[in-house]
Amino acid sequence: MAYLTLKNIRKTYGSSVAVENFDLAVEAGEFIALLGPSGCGKTTTLRMIAGFVTPTSGEICIGDTDVTRVPAHRRNVGLVFQNYALFPHMTVRANIEFGLKAHHVSSGEMRARVGFVLELVGLATYVDRYPRELSGGQQQRVALARVLALKPDLLLFDEPLSNLDAKLRVQMRQEIRRLQREVGVTAVFVTHDQEEAMAMADRIVVLERGRIAQVGTPAEIYDRPSSRFVANFIGISNFFEGSIVSEEGRRVFRCKSGLEIEIVQGMDDKGAGTMAVRPEKIEFVEAGTPHALAGTIQQATQLGATMEYVALLKTGDRVIVQEQKRPRVAIRREGDAVHILWQVADTIFLQS
Repeated sequence: MAYLTLKNIRKTYGSSVAVENFDLAVEAGEFIALLGPSGCGKTTTLRMIAGFVTPTSGEICIGDTDVTRVPAHRRNVGLVFQNYALFPHMTVRANIEFGLKAHHVSSGEMRARVGFVLELVGLATYVDRYPRELSGGQQQRVALARVLALKPDLLLFDEPLSNLDAKLRVQMRQEIRRLQREVGVTAVFVTHDQEEAMAMADRIVVLERGRIAQVGTPAEIYDRPSSRFVANFIGISNFFEGSIVSEEGRRVFRCKSGLEIEIVQGMDDKGAGTMAVRPEKIEFVEAGTPHALAGTIQQATQLGATMEYVALLKTGDRVIVQEQKRPRVAIRREGDAVHILWQVADTIFLQS
């Protein structure tokens, strides 16, 4: 049974629609990421779950309780903010105790909870330090410990890693996921970073202009996007506009440029649309390989352990190819003649 349920949620501000037709069921202990560009409605949705914003229509349930009109302070929901929101004049201990005192937790229980959560986040020896004496990652751990000390029924994150540097973001997303699993709390995480969502979430909810574009596991979202928007927002894709045609006993996707792409033979005739293929699914092959496409390297870029190439095909189509750097694999240069190929099953049809 779903632990958090949002049914047909709609939120408007005057004539502007922020969230529309939002339906989602989150299982107990599940980690959900709300992912999308700025202005897509993800933070508004999170604030409605927290109780800071009231839906225009629809229903929000936590467990068996309808909390749609229940104020935030009565929902037992923990929220980790983007800017940590620590009191600068209070020690780590005092910051964590502040919420416990507001909830009238006894002094003995308070000491036990503070000790437990600081051990959990690895800051037991930092109890008497002030926020200014902590690094950004340590401040984020204190903010998380403060929320966990309240034993929330639901844990919400509002882009909590956006103020950290790239390496620390990776460390903290691993830490947050570990803590969430260890505590077993249900979590909803808002982010605009698709890599963050892919690395942390059990399921991702991709939002586009206030509506759900797709819900699925990271693998489902990445390997089988439901629309061009999702395919373009999650990772990188090569897109080809055209339509499926049947000629002389063979069926292909014919691009507007004249390029013909082999398709899965069982694919229905869906007419006009877009074909998408991920750059890492494409490989360089020898000239004369059946169905290989000839072109020239137009650009070569090193991305750490990966080389990214832009190949200009004879039809005028530009194709991005990503290849892992490995021993005995030559690095191609601009102007090199190449032939590329990918498996038919790796081509995704996105209907217009």
